[in-house]
Amino acid sequence: MRSFIALALGVVLALSVVGCGDDDDGGGTPDAGEGLDAGGMDATVGADSGAPPDGGPLACAEGETQCGSSCVRLDADPASCGACGMACASGEVCSLGVCSDACETGLTECSGACVDVDADAANCGACDTACRGDQLCADGACACAAGLRECDGACVDVAADAANCGACGTACASGEVCSAGVCSAGGCATGLTDCSGACVDSTSDDANCGACGTACTGGTTCTMGTCECSGTLELCGGTCVDTTADAGNCGGCGIACAAGEVCTAGVCGATCGEGTTLCGLRCIDTTAHDRNCGACGNVCGGGTVCEASACVCPTGTVACDGVCVDTAIDPLHCGACTNACEAIEVCAAGACTSECPAGTTNCAGSCVDVQTSLENCGGCGITCTGGSLCEAGVCVCPDTFTQCGNRCTDVTRDPRNCGACENACGVGTCEESVCACAGGTMLCDGVCAPVQRDPMNCGTCGNVCAAGERCRMGACEAP
Repeated sequence: MRSFIALALGVVLALSVVGCGDDDDGGGTPDAGEGLDAGGMDATVGADSGAPPDGGPLACAEGETQCGSSCVRLDADPASCGACGMACASGEVCSLGVCSDACETGLTECSGACVDVDADAANCGACDTACRGDQLCADGACACAAGLRECDGACVDVAADAANCGACGTACASGEVCSAGVCSAGGCATGLTDCSGACVDSTSDDANCGACGTACTGGTTCTMGTCECSGTLELCGGTCVDTTADAGNCGGCGIACAAGEVCTAGVCGATCGEGTTLCGLRCIDTTAHDRNCGACGNVCGGGTVCEASACVCPTGTVACDGVCVDTAIDPLHCGACTNACEAIEVCAAGACTSECPAGTTNCAGSCVDVQTSLENCGGCGITCTGGSLCEAGVCVCPDTFTQCGNRCTDVTRDPRNCGACENACGVGTCEESVCACAGGTMLCDGVCAPVQRDPMNCGTCGNVCAAGERCRMGACEAP
């Protein structure tokens, strides 16, 4: 099971500043009246995305950006609204990264920050009602994430917690480890790693990714032992960013749109493209965006995802107190949200029983088929990541997908791996394994380049601006 510790760390950080929390594209978006840099200048294409500004990197939470020595949420922080240091005027609020007179419909003003109180851990249900650092906010109430239990004021994974192994208060003896909810003197089960007495899957554990103590931050998740951004997001300044919609990182990290422009399909322009909605200064498909679902700023929480403009639980799970759980195997919600199994019982096929039936394995009170379970593939706690499936107890890519790096991808549609692994389309799309360039871009050496702003292809392919020059409106000029 994927650890919740890294998420808890992010929430702790989130509570330390007004702007903390949730937008997957947290890289600097300018206010409507100003550019990110002097004159609204574009950064050099391919600028380093990994080095945060103003000093060493911080462990910022998902959706946060390092501004000086603090992590802030640029979509809501009135002191850094849209970009670091861009403060809203007195009486204004920061709504979706833009200083405004009032919050966007559906958002609540909390000390100048416009937040979704149904999902904001610092303002859960109401302003200044903060969840604990190990909790999430679901439907306006603080709760433990799916798979975790409330044990004496803390959310713990009883499958791995040596102080609460298998049940709250069941502590393992000195020298023992907690493996699949059972104290063991013989070490962790195959496929798990001993991290201070907790047996974890270091290929999928966000708090121990690749090695004990290596935590994934900035919205990254642990994928086959490496912290990576999900889907088509890119790591910009330590935060996972949607470069197809972020005006501060449009088409690539550090490529800023000019004042008043928006970013649509990775290209700066005056208006959003078809099928997208302007949310602040980002062009969003609100039918499928987990942080702007059905309307700007509407965050899907508790494990829900955005489908057809509605936040829904993934197939096979239901919402219990706002958190998506699998009632077929969850001993806290076995068969129904309100049905908890006794401490000596397990949950099998939605019923509490004394032992798991043949063909299933007891994984901390859940009876699972380790031949097919995504979170217990081949053994308890071994999670398939990167879009892989569990077949015969082994994580594999679906038949029509190709493994590129740590992820399974459809090379006929993936703009980062179009036709073959690592064949990136730049700001273009991938259609039937061929890169297709959007308006305002040109196919240059197999990559769709924003020739109006690309200093390596300024105005046309191969026209490189001189050192110190920038590309603006397709022409090289001095900064």
